[in-house]
Amino acid sequence: MNKEDHQLARKLLTTYLTGTQLSTIHLASFVSLDFINLYDAMNPEISLRIETDRLYYGDVESSKDWVVRHMTKEEMLHLIVTLHTERITGVRIGKTIPHLFLTFSSGKTLVVNGSDTYYESWTVDLRLNAEATASIVAVPGDELAVFASDNALFQDRVTD
Repeated sequence: MNKEDHQLARKLLTTYLTGTQLSTIHLASFVSLDFINLYDAMNPEISLRIETDRLYYGDVESSKDWVVRHMTKEEMLHLIVTLHTERITGVRIGKTIPHLFLTFSSGKTLVVNGSDTYYESWTVDLRLNAEATASIVAVPGDELAVFASDNALFQDRVTD
């Protein structure tokens, strides 16, 4: 995985997703989640598009044998709806495989599989305004791609 893309993605996701909570669920051939930060009016519009059916939800820190597994659409929706009142307290991306780890206020972590041979497993879109946009995508081949506008507004708020 490209080290620079991984670092930029980690910084963007940590800066903007931490403190948010689920606000809207959209269903299509994929699941799209919109997030809101009730405590930061400057936070961008954030959406997570999940195109994989392989997820894990639980305690990844103390459990060494956790594994992402296939979930039915009904199981995914039930899990996602139960998360709507929780805030995201931590975000990370796997080092060798771009699994997305979202830790919630309950202490449990949602892991979205980032590994697929043929399709993009997940995408996070950030939009501060019409000029400042970024997309972080788990692409086929266990890679991560970051597409960001040249606008410096993101860089002003991103922390190390």
